[in-house]
Amino acid sequence: MSAAARAAFAALVAAACGGCSAPDEIVLAVSTDLALPKDFSTLQVQVFEGGTPKFSASYERLGESDAAARLPATIGFYSSSGGGDSIRIKVSARIQDELGPVRILREAVTRIPKNRIALLTLPLNFLCDDSGRSEGNGDVVNTVCPDGKTCVAGSCVSSAVDASALPDYAPGDVYGGGDGDGDGDCFDVTACFQGAAPAKPDAACSIAGEAGVPLNVALETAAGDGICGDGDRCLVALDAGGADGFRVQDDGRIQLPPAVCEQVTAGKITSVVTSPVTAACVQKAVGLPTCGPWSASGSAKP
Repeated sequence: MSAAARAAFAALVAAACGGCSAPDEIVLAVSTDLALPKDFSTLQVQVFEGGTPKFSASYERLGESDAAARLPATIGFYSSSGGGDSIRIKVSARIQDELGPVRILREAVTRIPKNRIALLTLPLNFLCDDSGRSEGNGDVVNTVCPDGKTCVAGSCVSSAVDASALPDYAPGDVYGGGDGDGDGDCFDVTACFQGAAPAKPDAACSIAGEAGVPLNVALETAAGDGICGDGDRCLVALDAGGADGFRVQDDGRIQLPPAVCEQVTAGKITSVVTSPVTAACVQKAVGLPTCGPWSASGSAKP
């Protein structure tokens, strides 16, 4: 599944359009910081208008040679009635198939914009593990956040998204500068964190950094989640600057999501590590997917 996948709310038809465009459209981009199919193998996308189901699809065998989709995956939802439609989107990571256990749930309530194509990114990331539960009938319920909120970087935040604040859709902003056919860049987690240095978070869940010296940051997981290299070390790379990742303060110190320290205390994360940004390992960001057989961007494998 790539940027060519689109669904119209009036006609409820999903079709490949070979790069065509339509006004009044929102493009959903789904990414992950985990490894597929090891960590999950099915992506489920559900869309509701009011309380009415309008779209439901499951993309199975992720990471396999015959996968129904590669990540990041994009699908466009457009209006044939002038835009402004209010929709609720539920994206979940499942084990096995469309009725299998749910690891991660991400939700958004927004509107289809008018007279443009907007980009909505909903990543399925490690810090929101165990955030959803399967109801057995194909539906998913939130297990960590109350109604009106969704998990972002391990914390519950409002699921409401102002469509007017979303950026215009451009494939390169999702696929590492490419168009989703493997021609963009990707971030090689194993190579870029080889010899990475451990960093100790302080009481505010921040780690040392130096102003003007960019770093990459990753989480070493206890249960083997994430991208694993030699020596059985498995890492989850954090995005720089995004809501799901880390932020650099004025003095260069790196602020981690609070859930990182909570999961260090709980033993789910064994350590935080950093590595320098180089020409070969640029800083990991939202629009730069990880390399792997599951990836729609780049061809390197971890």
